[in-house]
Amino acid sequence: MKSKYDNYYYWENTVKNGEINVPFATDPITEESVFFHGVIIKCQGESYERWLHFPNNEALLGFLNYVFVSMAFFSFLSNETELLIQGDIDEMLDIMIDSEKCSQKDLIPEMREFSSQIRELWNCDGGKCFDELKKFLVKYNERWNKGLELFSYIDVFKSPLELGEFIIDSYENSEQTDISMIEDQLGVTKDEWLNICNTVYENDFIKRKFTEILNNRIKDML
Repeated sequence: MKSKYDNYYYWENTVKNGEINVPFATDPITEESVFFHGVIIKCQGESYERWLHFPNNEALLGFLNYVFVSMAFFSFLSNETELLIQGDIDEMLDIMIDSEKCSQKDLIPEMREFSSQIRELWNCDGGKCFDELKKFLVKYNERWNKGLELFSYIDVFKSPLELGEFIIDSYENSEQTDISMIEDQLGVTKDEWLNICNTVYENDFIKRKFTEILNNRIKDML
């Protein structure tokens, strides 16, 4: 049976309801939840960065296909300054190939290859799907995260602790930042943050605390 998340109208309804900035914000985190960090930077226009959680792999794949990657590819193809959601990737590419607003039509065949690879991920099960998604994202980031004025990249995480450690490592290993900067942003110390991430599944209060930080406090990690 086709997943409800593999449906443009599901995501169109999410957009209409104003939930697209933080979809699933009110859904509880479970051990099936997966976590996402996505960036689209367009220096001469609107940019996008989000930290999100999804109830499962299928929801994340749907978001990538119908929202994030479609929006990222649209930004590479168009001179529009606004980031727009145009349907799934292939539908958006069909529109752009005939559009006078498309300034990079030579990119479309390559983008169709990426779209095809996302489609193939729907045929994977469980943990294998996530592992294959990680491999796909290595290729995505290598290709689309190399511009100075326009670039995009994605990170995904299997658990709150994996996400939490990634954030700490990013700040501790950077020459431009230090750990106090992210502690101020999170509103907790490094050790408190890692303890929250490590105990999310054990305590409803901690679960709500982690979700609040994820949805509202982690920003601008470029």
